[in-house]
Amino acid sequence: MPPPHSVVWRRLREIDELGVIVALLSVCAVLWLATGDQFVRPANLLQVARQASSYGIMAVGMVLLLSMGEIDLSVGAILTLVNIVTALALREGMPMPLAVVVGLATGAACGLANGLLGMLLRIPTIIVTLGTMSVFRGLALVLSKATPIGNFSKDSLLFDLGSGNVLGVPTSVWVMLGVGLVGHVLLNQTAFGWRAQAIGSNTQAARFSGIPLARYRVAAMTIMGLVAGIAGLMELAFLQSGSPTTGQGYELFVIASAIIGGTALTGGSGSVAGGILGALLIAVIRNGLVLLELSAYWGTVVTGAVIIAAVAVGGLVKRQ
Repeated sequence: MPPPHSVVWRRLREIDELGVIVALLSVCAVLWLATGDQFVRPANLLQVARQASSYGIMAVGMVLLLSMGEIDLSVGAILTLVNIVTALALREGMPMPLAVVVGLATGAACGLANGLLGMLLRIPTIIVTLGTMSVFRGLALVLSKATPIGNFSKDSLLFDLGSGNVLGVPTSVWVMLGVGLVGHVLLNQTAFGWRAQAIGSNTQAARFSGIPLARYRVAAMTIMGLVAGIAGLMELAFLQSGSPTTGQGYELFVIASAIIGGTALTGGSGSVAGGILGALLIAVIRNGLVLLELSAYWGTVVTGAVIIAAVAVGGLVKRQ
């Protein structure tokens, strides 16, 4: 009979999100010691959770893409464009429910465009989205004339939810958890998710088995655009205005969240829960830099370093 500690260790190693959980707890402990009670104040923790929600919502879609061996660099720009388009719709007097539909449709259309361009031009989605990242962000700047859009009525359910809490937790966090639950079921309990992971695991085998690769990639890119649209609406609801600068750099944080959470760049598997925990870790790190009175730009440096470390550790574990 194996020693009890070896059994416990074996079971712990079976938890895909163990690495990000340990990292998150470690960083929280360090910040607690370094900042005293500043970090653990309820108001600060709620702010961290709210910031993590935008990354986390989009990380759900990114986990699906990465598990297929694909990636989307335009997610931050899609968020910005949805933010601006919805704000413009509201400014023109469009009813809030219809404006929300327009915003979500804009996000899904951007994702669909990414997928179709990749399929028709037969080029990797990383190249397609590198280009559309500039296109979508440029459109947001043109439509907004590079100025915030806030001259519309805030008397609607969308803005009440954006600035409100449910059971003491920001509404955007509940939205993130809801999107995460749907993403988890889609990835792990549906034929679509199983086939998506099969494509990422072995593209040739998936093709020979009859899986329509192009259609699945287009569908996954469309889903990514849709969840980026949801995040864009949450940003609009919280900021109470459309901003052409919101979402800048989010693609790095979203990709980092998914990778830190245990989803491999090479595809084949993914963890939605890990992606959300990764988003929380990124938000904690960025918040900690502010509390330690360090430049917020260090957040980008640290995030890049964490991505390299996560990929390196993941490769080491895979080789073993």
